[in-house]
Formats: sequence, structure tokens, C-alpha cells
Amino acid sequence: MPLEFDFKSKFYTLRYIMKKIKLLSILALSALALGACSLTSKKSETASETTEQAKKDTSVEDKVTKDAEVLLDALLTTETARFKKVYGETYEKWTDAVIAVQTSEKIKEDGLTPASTYTVQWHPDFPEETPEETISGFLKMKRKLFQDIGSYTVKDVKVDESGNTATVTFNSKKLHSKGLTSSIREVLTILIGGIDNLGKYNQAGSDVDIKRYQTLVTYWIYEHLFRKDFAIYSDVDAEAALTPLTTGDFDTEIKLTKDKDGNWLISQEDYRTLSTELMDTTEGYDKIDRKNSTKSKNKSTDKSSDKSSDKSTDKSTDKSSDKKEKSNI
Repeated sequence: MPLEFDFKSKFYTLRYIMKKIKLLSILALSALALGACSLTSKKSETASETTEQAKKDTSVEDKVTKDAEVLLDALLTTETARFKKVYGETYEKWTDAVIAVQTSEKIKEDGLTPASTYTVQWHPDFPEETPEETISGFLKMKRKLFQDIGSYTVKDVKVDESGNTATVTFNSKKLHSKGLTSSIREVLTILIGGIDNLGKYNQAGSDVDIKRYQTLVTYWIYEHLFRKDFAIYSDVDAEAALTPLTTGDFDTEIKLTKDKDGNWLISQEDYRTLSTELMDTTEGYDKIDRKNSTKSKNKSTDKSSDKSSDKSTDKSTDKSSDKKEKSNI
């Protein structure tokens, strides 16, 4: 059989092959296009999810910040109105419960039982007090002094991975521990008859039972001094009764936990820890900021009063006579 090339047959065969190639090319391009669309869609979904999560995180942090401010307003200022809405009771009632536990623990730790043994009338002008009354009064006064700090700034909020606890960092002044000690020591020195007796007083504290009474009288002075009860006595410096604050500002952390209603609350235990941390022991006696102190103003007034030194008004005479009428503590 002769070797012949069937051009017609080959032509149709080639045309068929070309159609196949063209069809496969189209299918391949379609697959690539679909793949690209799918990838774009997935990227879009991921970006959307990331945005939603970021919004959710911001919303949670805003809520934590808001509830932290409710707590700090009550603790460090006198703005306590919003506290009940978050905690279910007033700030005074909520903290009274904390103070009751602290008082009971303190009485047990210091061995101040039976109560009748340590019930004392520390001064003729004041009624006798049980250990419970003295310690509770001291803690309630400290609660009040914290409110003299007056302001704060929330610096950072971190919510843990569980979404149930958060750490809030705020910046504020603190109560000046050495300033408080200085004020109390001043009144104590007067009560025991002068600085010459201070050594004997401290030495007597080596006796365990006497030390208990010394601790109680310190608490008693703390409450009544800063409540301004000693203002009637001429030998107690009015400056000593002014709340001593730090000159510097400090960062403090608080831990909040989300409750079933979605509110972020501090526990009673963490509140007690926070109260301790708001007492600064780092600043010295030379760095005490007495709230509402007019000492420097008085000095400037004295310097500017040279021109009218010979002039005395009835009001100033009355004031000086009142001062003389005050008795010593």
C-alpha cells in the first residue's frame, strides 16, 4: 500500500486538537480566576473578623475603664453616686463591710480581748471606747483621708485572655506615711507630758500588754486628730490635722473581675491591698504636701503686714482672745 498523507484527515485531526487545547486553556484560566476570587474573599473575611475583634476589644476596655473610674472616683474623691449602680450598694456600706472584717481580724491578731479590759477613756473630754470602736474609727478615718487625694489618671487597661479579669494602672498622689506618723507623734507627745517622757513611753512598749494600749491610743489619736476634734486645744498645731499627701505621683495597679452582669468589680481582698498600696513610705519628712495648708500664705501675709503693724481691728482682737481661751489638751 502506497505511503500517502491524507491531508484532509490530518487537517480535521489537528483542528480537533487545537479546539481541545483552547478549551483546556479557557478552563485553566477560569480556575485561576476562581481561585483568586476565593483568596480575595478569604482575605476580606479575615480583615473583617480582625476589625470586629478590635472593635470588641476596644468596647471591653472602655467598659473596664468606666467601671474602674467608678471605683476610683469613690476611693480618691468624694464622687460616690455612681458606685451603687455598679456594686449594688453605696460606697460607705460596701467599705463598712470590709472595715468590719479588718477590725475583727485586728482585735484577734493583737489579742485585744476581752473588750472590757481594753475599753479606755483616753481623755476626760472624750467618752470611753471599746477596741472595736477605736479600730473601726481609725479605718473609717483612713477611708476619708484617701478621698483627699482628689484626682487620678487611668493610664493603662489590660484584659487577660479569658476575658474575665483585667488590670488597670492609674496614676495619683498617695497618703504620706511619715507625715501621718509625724502628726500623731506630735499629739502623743503632748498627751504624755512632753518630749522628755517620749523615751520612757517607747521603752514601756517592750511590755506586750502595754504595747497593746499604745497601739490603741495611736488609732484613737489618728481618728480624732484628722476629724479636727483637737482643734479646740491651743497646744495642738492646726497643721498637724491636715491630710499629708506625697509631693510626687505614683503608678498603682488594681485588679478587676467581671461579674455575671458584665460589671468589672474589685474584690474586698484586693480593695484592702489597694488601701495598703496607697500609703507611701518612700518620701521623707521634707516632702509632705499638707492638703489645704495655708502655712506659706501666712508667711507672705506676715511680710506684707509691716505697713499696718500698728493697726489692730476688733476682729483680730477677738480671734486672739479666742485663742487664749482654748485650753491645753
